[in-house]
Parts: sequence; structure tokens; C-alpha cells
Amino acid sequence: MKAARKTFILRRFGLLVWAWATLILCVVLVLLVNQMLGEGRNPLSEIKGATDTLPEDATNVQNASESLGTREIDLFFAGDTGRVLDAETAVIEYSPRTVENCRKALQLLVAGPKQKHLLPLMPEDAQVRGVYLQSNGDLLVDFSTETLLALHRPRSTEMEALMAFGVVNTLMQPDLQSEDGQQVKQVRFLFDGSTVQEIFPVHLDLSVPLVQDMRWVQAGYK
Repeated sequence: MKAARKTFILRRFGLLVWAWATLILCVVLVLLVNQMLGEGRNPLSEIKGATDTLPEDATNVQNASESLGTREIDLFFAGDTGRVLDAETAVIEYSPRTVENCRKALQLLVAGPKQKHLLPLMPEDAQVRGVYLQSNGDLLVDFSTETLLALHRPRSTEMEALMAFGVVNTLMQPDLQSEDGQQVKQVRFLFDGSTVQEIFPVHLDLSVPLVQDMRWVQAGYK
């Protein structure tokens, strides 16, 4: 009887130790996740890394040495009311490849407007991992997950739409098409190489491609 009671006590003690250890691990995990989110890091990408969903036929040019001179393009930022897009003229080194022209335009868009009455669309810590153009005309813009986390900060419905269509309208303008004949037909948003799996951040669905929508642009734009 004493042996059975001793076994029972040891078993209960073991379960108690296991429960405390599990609780401590859970608390540590929660604290770690909160710290990573506070630093703008994605816990999931830290664990499993970026999931590569980029198709094999996607063209990505990061360092193009050939130039065809300069060309003026339009960058679409938020107007001072925060309800419509307004264009700012910029100049890029024109490349013989459409995807490279798109990459340069996106970099200028992320850098923000020069005119004081315009508002930036992207957070200051936005990072572009790559720009890829498929043979079917899909342009893939790949941002870091930190960019997605920053965009989860409270924003109005209009600002969410302006961010998305500011990018899309900028990258789908005909002036970016070059002599390689490739045409951007729609734009897909990726984060760390993967399609976002939720409504972004609240109202827009960026898991599907978007096409140019000039209804968001200030009246009178030509």
C-alpha cells in the first residue's frame, strides 16, 4: 500500500513539474513573439523562412548596365486630402527591359514624394525584395514581411486603397514599357516571396492580382 501511494505521489509530482515547465515555455514564447512583433519582425518567417512562390518564367533584373537615356514617368502618391492619388513627375534612366523600368519606378515610389502637398504611400521601413515580370504580363512586386507588419498599423479604407493603386497605377503606365515588348497587364503583391493569406490589412484582398484603376487619381489628370 505504501509503495502504491509512493508511486502515486511521484506520478503527481512529475505531472506538476511537467505542467510548470510547459507554462514557463508558453510564457517565454509569448514574450518572444511580442518582442519580435514590436521590432517589426515576422515570427513565422523567422521559423520557416520565406516561402518561394516565384514562377520559373519570372524575369528579375536588379543591376542593369545598359541605358537608353532618360525618360519622364509619373509616380502616384496620396494627395493632401488623403482621398485621391496625385501624380508627381520623375525621371529614370530608361532601360531596354520593362521589368527594370518598373523596379526603378517602384524604388522612387517607396522613397516618397518630393512635393510637400503629397503624402507618402509606403511606410518608412518598406523594403523591396524584388520585382519580377512573367511572360503572361503578371508583374510581381515582392516586399519584406516587415513592410506588411508596418502596414497593419491603423489606416483608413482610402489610404489602404491608395497604397495599393498608387503602386499599381505607377507600374502599369505605358511609359515604363520598353523595347523588349513586355507589357504589364496586372500586378501581384508578394511579401517575403509569398502571397498574403489574409485581407490586407483590413479591407483589401491582395491575394489576387490588381489592374490599373484611374478612378483613384485626382480629377484632371491626363
